Amino acid sequence: MFRSIGYNLARLGNFSGRESRGLYWPYAISVFVLGMVAGLLLFVPVMMDMMTRIMSYTQAHPEGLPKPVPGQPPALPPELMPDMSGMFVPMAVVNLVTLLLYAAATVRRLHDRDRSGWWAALPLPFQLIGLAIGPRVMAAMMHRPATPSPLTMLSSLASLAYWAAFIVLIVILAGEPTRGPNRFGDPVS
Repeated sequence: MFRSIGYNLARLGNFSGRESRGLYWPYAISVFVLGMVAGLLLFVPVMMDMMTRIMSYTQAHPEGLPKPVPGQPPALPPELMPDMSGMFVPMAVVNLVTLLLYAAATVRRLHDRDRSGWWAALPLPFQLIGLAIGPRVMAAMMHRPATPSPLTMLSSLASLAYWAAFIVLIVILAGEPTRGPNRFGDPVS
């Protein structure tokens, strides 16, 4: 595992050549775990703040939540919704660092499959759409939590498309390498 990590960190800017599954996957899993840990560390303060606001709300309103309006879905008071606006820039930084750590290794792994490195960009447009509209979706949810909007639907569709593209990319990356030399060079062991 450490060989794989060292190998890939030493080649962060090298987008040429090939990379075997044995060198790619330990590194890819390590980057994934570190990205998840960083995301969790960013999310914990938001959840703690939300829990504090829930406790304050229950103390100030012993009668409980407002009764739902007939024909409308139940709505939480806006003060109970998590304020995630401060997470967007740090999460974008975590995503960018993760993307940069994956970029060259993923391109080399695709080369090992005799595919263009551009396949690595398959999920990227959908992730960019989510990052671009995320703050507006969260702001809309803060003001009208139970009311779906066209932006919410677009965000959901972009998320589904992202995961579908990501799964396709993983299947491609997990496949058998081409045997012997290909247009990207000799195999790496």
